[in-house]
Amino acid sequence: PDDLANYAYRRDYASFVKGSFLGRQNGLASNGLTNAYREINGATDGFPGWIVDRYDKWLFVQHQEEEVGRGPLPSLHDGYTTGVYYLPTKADRSVMGTIEKVTPTLLEGQPAPDFVPVMENGITYHINLGESFSTGIFLDQRLQRAWLKECCNEDTRVLNCFAHTGAFSVVAATAGAKTVSLDLDKKWLDRVRPQMEANGVSEWEGHHDCIYGDCFDWLARLAKRGEQFDIVILDPPSTSVGGKKKKRWSVKNDMAELVALAAPLVKSDGLLFTTTNSASLPADKFAAMCKKGLMDAGKVDARLERVTPMPSDFLSVGMQPVKNLVWRVP
Repeated sequence: PDDLANYAYRRDYASFVKGSFLGRQNGLASNGLTNAYREINGATDGFPGWIVDRYDKWLFVQHQEEEVGRGPLPSLHDGYTTGVYYLPTKADRSVMGTIEKVTPTLLEGQPAPDFVPVMENGITYHINLGESFSTGIFLDQRLQRAWLKECCNEDTRVLNCFAHTGAFSVVAATAGAKTVSLDLDKKWLDRVRPQMEANGVSEWEGHHDCIYGDCFDWLARLAKRGEQFDIVILDPPSTSVGGKKKKRWSVKNDMAELVALAAPLVKSDGLLFTTTNSASLPADKFAAMCKKGLMDAGKVDARLERVTPMPSDFLSVGMQPVKNLVWRVP
C-alpha cells in the first residue's frame, strides 16, 4: 500500500502539462548546488522502463526496448533545456558497451560539448553525453559522495577501486584527502585529474595517483607492498573479466574473493565501502558475501556500520537496486 500510494503520487508530478516537460518537482530542481539528478525514474514515477536524467541544460533519456509503451518524452520547451539525448537500453546492460556498442544520439536541440561540467553538492564533475551509455558519473551515488567528503580530511588516504572517472576520488580530494584511483580502462582514468583541477585541487605529485590495471591483480600487489588506506572503496561492475586467470567473474559469485583481497589494505579502524548495482542481488546476500570475504581475510571483528538508502530521485518499486554497505575494519 505504501509503495502504491507513492507510485500514484509521483506519477501525477512527472507528466506533460501543456506540452512542457515538468520532471522532478522536489528540491533538486531548485538546488543551486546541484544540477545533475534523475527527473524520471521508471515505474516509481509511473513510467516503467523510462528514465530521464538531467545534466545541467541537457537531458539524457533512456528507454528499455523490451518495455511496451513510451514515457514522457522531454522537449526543449520547458525553458531550461538546451538539448535532449536518447539511449535505447537493454535489460542486460553488460552487452551494451561491448557486444552492441550502443551509443546515445541527439534527439533534439543543440549538441553538448565533449565534456559538460555539472555540479553536485557544490562539487564540479565532467560528464560526456555522446560517446557511451555511461556519462561518467553515477547519479544514484550522490548521498555516498556527500558522506565520503564528511569522512575525509588532510590525513585521509583513499583507495578507489573500479574508479571509472574517479567521482569518489574527486570528492575525497576536495576535502584534502590523498587518493589512488584504480581502473582497467585508461580512458576513464584520464578524466580524473582534469576534474580535480576544476575543483581547485592543484597538488598532484605525492597526493594523487591513477593506476591503470586489473583490480584483482593490483589489490594483491598493493597488499604485498604493505600499502594501507583509511578508506577502501569497492564499486565493481556487476560482471567483468579479472583475476590471475582473467576469468569472467560476477558480483553474485565472486564478491567475497574481492573483499578478501581488499580487506588487508584497510588501516586498523578504517572503512571498507562495498557497493553494487546488481539489481537482482538481494541486500542480505550481498552483505553475507562481503562478511565472508572479511572473515576469509582474518577480519573476524569487522562490523557493518552504515547502510544507505537510494536518493529521493531514485526510489524503487520492490527491492532497492543499488546496495551500499560500509564496514568498520578493526
